Amino acid sequence: MKRVDVRRRHLAVTAVAVLAAGGLALPLTTPASAVGATADDFNGDGYKDLVVATPKAKVNGQTQAGQLTVLYGSASGVSTSRSALISQNTAGVPGTAEAYDKFGTSYVTGDLDGDGYTDLAVGVPSEKASAAPDFGIVQILWGGSRGLVNGALTVYAASDSSSRYLYGSNLAVGDFDGDGHDQLAVTGHSGISVFDDGFTRTTAPTQTDLSTGPSGATRGTGSIVAGDFDGNGADDLAVSGDNDYEDDEHGETGVWLGYYAGGSDGMTFTDNPASVPLTAAHARAAGDFDKDGYDDLVTYGQGASGAGTIAVHYGGTGGIPGSTRSRLIDQDTAGVPGVNESGDGFGGPVSVGDVNGDGYADAAVGASAEAVGTLEYAGAVWLLKGSASGLTGTGAQSFTQNTTGVPGTAEFADQMGSGLLLQDLNGDGRADLTAAARGEDVFDDDAHYSDGADWILRGSASGLTTSGAMSFSEKAFGLTYRNKSFGSVLGG
Repeated sequence: MKRVDVRRRHLAVTAVAVLAAGGLALPLTTPASAVGATADDFNGDGYKDLVVATPKAKVNGQTQAGQLTVLYGSASGVSTSRSALISQNTAGVPGTAEAYDKFGTSYVTGDLDGDGYTDLAVGVPSEKASAAPDFGIVQILWGGSRGLVNGALTVYAASDSSSRYLYGSNLAVGDFDGDGHDQLAVTGHSGISVFDDGFTRTTAPTQTDLSTGPSGATRGTGSIVAGDFDGNGADDLAVSGDNDYEDDEHGETGVWLGYYAGGSDGMTFTDNPASVPLTAAHARAAGDFDKDGYDDLVTYGQGASGAGTIAVHYGGTGGIPGSTRSRLIDQDTAGVPGVNESGDGFGGPVSVGDVNGDGYADAAVGASAEAVGTLEYAGAVWLLKGSASGLTGTGAQSFTQNTTGVPGTAEFADQMGSGLLLQDLNGDGRADLTAAARGEDVFDDDAHYSDGADWILRGSASGLTTSGAMSFSEKAFGLTYRNKSFGSVLGG
């Protein structure tokens, strides 16, 4: 391993900061500790809130300008009646909704200003702003007692940053220096930047570019996952993407994975750790599946036929590079419903949370190309459960739109499971699953469009349950745009 915590350090440019009338719910002079905020709780009521993003949404006639839908949690979960639509035309959000900005291509939550309320960072990688060195911005919407109505801050990549093209493509939040405060990590098309502590509602702290490998090699940064894999109290990063297929000098092809160990003195980079086979190296999610105090990393590989598989790499004192235990899980694994089939894409999306409240992290896994009977690409989701021996197929569950109690009916190209998010929306200590079906046709006419919709299955002591299951689409919010894959983005 080699120390590469600083390749270049940049002062982040603060282009626009807008504060909504009424000011802040908590004074910045006496901020609450970042660890005091409930994750995903924008209004501080103790319940997690749900964000579903539609980067292709038409806003005021602007094609693919992008829009967020925020559903606020409660003791009864979320409801479309307790919601807000947010775009770049929303009061307090800098800028203007423009065609092909794709506001909401990515998002992540965390208490970035340390006031005790969760904030929402939104990636807008297709934005072309005069102050941006290339395409892409990130906009941070500040949480407060009334939710996300406290203005926003726009940040850009530095002019010489490797992440400046399509800046904001993927986002992650973690405490990378171990001081108890959330930090923001941002990827572009082929670079990673990490902000220091110290966001305020009008200024951004310094951001640092991280190495992505040999000088001169172009490596895509397609996914980013944060977790404390070595148990030192500082979060680490796993970043993966495609190598430059035309890089004759370095001879690199296929997928690469970079591991960045966090700590008080910077981040230590390991290039393609040997513990993670590059045949299944797309970083997907993190959680402690065996409850040993170390986060574990989930990666994904298509396999020879595209059936898909996930690999679980167990954390320990050496982090992921020092991992000596891993496991592959697919539809042919004992206990997992179904069978491997060409092109299913099992593991394309993965989300982690404790669904049954036993203290072990569980994993929701999607296969949006899964056939349901003769209906190709109808899609399905699975729940794999954690245990003292880690993540296994024992007690695994699977769901489609044809499962009894799940609203709707499976149809060709619905692509249920194209996006997943596990979070406890009703405060009962068990994570609930939100699953996107980006290809769902919701207007019931003769033409099939990818209108998009989302489903929520509640967590219970036995796992996911269809009792109280709900679904919603753009129609629930008075929206009528077609073929925009409503709610298809459920995170970073």
